[in-house]
Amino acid sequence: MRNPMFRHLVFAIFSIISFSNAYACLDDKAILQLKANEEAHLISRNVATMTDAIEDKLLSVQVKQLDDTCGVTITYRLPDEDIAEANKLLDSNPAKRIMLAGQGYVLPTQTTLIANAGVNLNPLSIKHQDILQSADLGRNRASVELLYATLAQTRAVIIPNTKNTEPWPMSLMDQEKSLCESQYTSDSNQSACTCKTDAISKKVSPRQLRYIKYLQNDPYSSTTSALAIYRDLSEQVNFECKLIKR
Repeated sequence: MRNPMFRHLVFAIFSIISFSNAYACLDDKAILQLKANEEAHLISRNVATMTDAIEDKLLSVQVKQLDDTCGVTITYRLPDEDIAEANKLLDSNPAKRIMLAGQGYVLPTQTTLIANAGVNLNPLSIKHQDILQSADLGRNRASVELLYATLAQTRAVIIPNTKNTEPWPMSLMDQEKSLCESQYTSDSNQSACTCKTDAISKKVSPRQLRYIKYLQNDPYSSTTSALAIYRDLSEQVNFECKLIKR
């Protein structure tokens, strides 16, 4: 007859192995990588306001392993004031809110968005079915992107008679000067594009300029007041610096 103590020992060993295997699929390094991947995905959407919110630690991502699977819980935490600001803007344009909702885009109404998702181990990534917009994580991603795309429309607005107090880095000055030279010329002012870049930099902060450029590339934002104000400013500066279109 076998020793009962031996049987208990064998059972305990198998239990420990099974318990360890349940948690071995995602170690701390994998969890940190999944968090970095999720932040990288949000940044890859090229929504300037969202990128800044991540860099300013206003929009945060948390990843935790589910208790007994190789799945994770992904949590977004958002500033309450950002949610209120974006909803106020869409409240003033109910037709746009209805159109966006029809396409599956809805602004967040709470500061914490939570979704469970499965994980592929090789390569380490979220399972495809969980990033579709029909899944919780896919919906949360779309909701957060809409939030910050909407905020860009207000934060890009240039307030008349105000001055920018944040100096432009030289790399940005050079970049904008080169862009100007590719689009404009002048018969009477050899420094016309330097003139324009200096003038715009006194009115528009580096962040505002990023938001404006984001809106310029967004087909849904072509008629926003922020772009109209920037176009008026740009045309005024073109006239003062004696620039004409190539």
